[in-house]
This record gives sequence, C-alpha cells and structure tokens, in this order.
Amino acid sequence: MISSPIVALPDTDEADAPAVDLSCVSCGDTLRMRLAGEVDHFTATPLRVVLTTAAAYGYRHLDLDTRAITFCDSALLDALAGWCRSGRTVSHTATSRPVGRLLAMERDLGRPSAPGAWKVTGR
Repeated sequence: MISSPIVALPDTDEADAPAVDLSCVSCGDTLRMRLAGEVDHFTATPLRVVLTTAAAYGYRHLDLDTRAITFCDSALLDALAGWCRSGRTVSHTATSRPVGRLLAMERDLGRPSAPGAWKVTGR
C-alpha cells in the first residue's frame, strides 16, 4: 500500500515559490492520486518518482484527481506519458480548468502522449 502526502518545493531561492501537494492511496493495482498547487518542470519530480515507483511495484491504473491544480504545463503531460508506457492507464475523476485545457490542447494538436490513456470519468 502506498499512502503518502508529498510537498515538492522548487529548487529556487524564493521563499514564496509555488509548490505541488501530492497525496496517494493504493487499492489493488490502482493508485489513487490527488494533486494540488502547481505542476511544472521544477515541481514535477516527486510526481515522476511516485509514478515510477508505483509502476515498479506493479500498479497498472492511475485514478487522478487534479481539481486543486492551479497551474500546469507539459511537465504534467510528460509524467503521465511515462506512466502510460507498457499499457498502464490513467483516468481523471476530477479535473481543474488548467488541466482540462492542457489535455484539450494535447488532443487538439493530435499528439496524444498515449492513445486511449486519457479517459475522463468525471469533472
């Protein structure tokens, strides 16, 4: 069972720099993850580490709640694309407006990182 809140602070000198809050719980071969804050190049490392570790332990499905994400960029897509390799899937139980826009842009550009992996189950 993986269950851990993680707060990632960017590697900057600014005390008020944005962070991402990541918490997850496992259930069978599914990892349920909640993200809050900002996900970018500087804050996505803990997300990548958790997903890589979960994949190594045999988790196959990611149930992602991003309703509290206030900003995200391609670093989020990159982390999710890494997860979706080898047939792993992701579903979105709640999606914030910034995440929804990012996923829509990815689809509109016709470059889905992992075809069939972006299953939206709710908003």
